[in-house]
Amino acid sequence: MLRPSDYDPKELRALTGAAAPTHADEEPDRWTQPDDFLGRADARVRAAQVEDAFLLQAAAGGASRPYLPSLPDSVVGTQLVLDWLRYLVGVGGRERAREALAFYRDVEWLDESVEDALAAYLEAFDDTEGSRLSVGHHRTSLLFVARLAALR
Repeated sequence: MLRPSDYDPKELRALTGAAAPTHADEEPDRWTQPDDFLGRADARVRAAQVEDAFLLQAAAGGASRPYLPSLPDSVVGTQLVLDWLRYLVGVGGRERAREALAFYRDVEWLDESVEDALAAYLEAFDDTEGSRLSVGHHRTSLLFVARLAALR
């Protein structure tokens, strides 16, 4: 079993990409503020997602709108659709997921027929209490759209 106490804190910081403070008087230790580390980690994940979305769109033949004119007709595509909808319903509940799909159609990420098909899938999910979808949730949805577009 790994025990962090067995490692040098400077080495652990270096492995995660966190810079060690030069002097204790000049800069507080970043590790006493976990939000700083979590914020940078979240930013790295978001940047990777955006990069993936562009790469997947390029693989799908470009980024013409709507990004997803039809759903892929494959088992992998259906599973990806269900994973995406499970994610949206898990975060925001079924009604907010439906609103998000309408928004994605309005900004031309989805074709109207795709929105209708996805809304029909939503009926299979139990409605849950959720929160408002954030910009980060919409970025994740764009990644799902790009992956689905790449499968067509």
